[in-house]
Amino acid sequence: MTGATGTPAGARGGGRPAPAADGPSRPSRRADPARRPLRWIALAALPFFLLDLGAPALNDGEAMYAEIPREMRAGGDWVTPRLNGTRHFDKPPLIYWLVGASQTVLGETETAARLWPALAAWATIPVVGAIGGTLYGPRAAWMGALVFATSLGPYLFARQVMPDPILGFWIALALLGYVRGFVRGGEGRGPWPWVMYACLGLAALTKGVLGMGLSAAIIGLHVALSGRLRAVLSWRAAAGIGLVAAVAVPWHVAAAAANPDFLGYYVIREHLLRFTGQRYPPDEFLSLPIFLGLTLLWTFPWVPLLPQAAWRAARRLAAAGPRKGEDLLPFVWLAVILGLFSASQSRLEYYALPALPAFALLLGRLWDDATQEGPDRPSPRALGAALGIMAGVMAAAAAAALAVLGPGKDLVFAFVTASWPEAGWIGGPDQVATLDRIRLPAMATLGGAALLTLAALAAARRSRPRLACGLLAGMMAPLFALIHWGFLLVEPYQSTRAVAELVRRVAGPDDPVVFEEPHEYMWVGGLTFYTKRTVHILKDPKFEGVAARRREPPDRFLDREALLALWTSGRRVVVVAESGGDVPAVLHEARPAVVVGQSGTRVVLRTKAPHAGR
Repeated sequence: MTGATGTPAGARGGGRPAPAADGPSRPSRRADPARRPLRWIALAALPFFLLDLGAPALNDGEAMYAEIPREMRAGGDWVTPRLNGTRHFDKPPLIYWLVGASQTVLGETETAARLWPALAAWATIPVVGAIGGTLYGPRAAWMGALVFATSLGPYLFARQVMPDPILGFWIALALLGYVRGFVRGGEGRGPWPWVMYACLGLAALTKGVLGMGLSAAIIGLHVALSGRLRAVLSWRAAAGIGLVAAVAVPWHVAAAAANPDFLGYYVIREHLLRFTGQRYPPDEFLSLPIFLGLTLLWTFPWVPLLPQAAWRAARRLAAAGPRKGEDLLPFVWLAVILGLFSASQSRLEYYALPALPAFALLLGRLWDDATQEGPDRPSPRALGAALGIMAGVMAAAAAAALAVLGPGKDLVFAFVTASWPEAGWIGGPDQVATLDRIRLPAMATLGGAALLTLAALAAARRSRPRLACGLLAGMMAPLFALIHWGFLLVEPYQSTRAVAELVRRVAGPDDPVVFEEPHEYMWVGGLTFYTKRTVHILKDPKFEGVAARRREPPDRFLDREALLALWTSGRRVVVVAESGGDVPAVLHEARPAVVVGQSGTRVVLRTKAPHAGR
């Protein structure tokens, strides 16, 4: 194995203990120099990923992943996911099963719902370190783990209920199994290939064909380019495929047996039509430049160093060739995930999360190289230039916090109202107070981050790369705290919990509750989770005749005529409607309505009590 200059990697100044391609010289567990830093990094990161998961309240998208397990536990059916009693096959069941298990122990709480994505993202830290150690050596192992642990994306999305952090963990663990089992001194023997195959099946249970396909495509492309086809294709491969099937197939068979329309809905609508952008209602969709830009943003604060890390890795790969180049795997990893979602017509800001470990591997190798002596060491001037850019960005962000959250707050309201009307930001007194509360902490945190980046710049120019790396990583601790505090401040505009509390205040167990049909049916989950009840749905006429929009059981879905009949029936009826729509006025005209309260853009109405005792 050679470096970018053709020098044998182990012969460079400082000596790199990376294993040879045909067989590693593995240190013992007791002597492994990467294990102790990895442990400390994982322990230091644990509070940021797990503390205070119970706040803020779940937003409507998160609440779906908490409500479906609640209904599974209540109904005893762990095969067919249901949301508000309607079959809901948007995602495979693993996340529902995991959340259901934690609800059994911790109760139906936000912590129980968020625990598994947070644990998965945190557990990815040592997996990244293990892959980095296998490919590049022990110092690159803990540096890559440190980069991943302190990047913006893993923290930001790990503390939200979604399957993507869990999928990212399975993909990373599958690739660790592949690297340990086939790339470094393995011919498919030992436990690691079975770890790879099991993770492929678990990825399928996490995000369907896509989940398994991403892992399989990365492995398959690397096998083809590195010439390992003979090592992978053996009788063990047949047994491994059997293990994948044993993990992934039983639920799909059971779901198809219980729901004859399952495969058409799940495979065609949720995979093919979603990927090609033909799913109705259409998904939210980010343009390719924004998607790629956000993907790079999730590597903050390390993003200025990415061009240098990628360029050096490309040079090493060109010198060593694909059969021996350890950098082939991170490049294939990135190419598959970013390439697939670049081609897709359905992509959101977090879809590239499973690619972040590959960025961390390349960046960890860069920092490792910076600690070496010799001609192949990165230039301190180049590192300093990248860190200088970061310091300027952080200083500009601190100045922007002063201007935008202070004198320019009217521009903030105008922008958010125009770009995100459903958020409910209308410039009211409470929202102005929110911006006033966040201005000084944001300025202080961003200003402090700029100073730490300047300190890292000075350390890099004095050839102290470990100190520079540590300063950048430490900079993220107050930024993570600020992000969490910011989520707490905007909770009233993100969650339906406040609306649900209004409903629970006035609706008895037998009183019907009606909710306007949202664009995405999953958004029903916030109201049903926090009220712990099923609700009636006021049908949106634009979804009439849309086969994919299941309206079951039918008597739970009301048209305008049925709603008015219920409203004027003499019963107590509670309706959650959009304050800017025509439903409140129509109901009040039919029978006087009492406004219970409003949160964001939603208003809670009830019929007047038929007698004083009610």
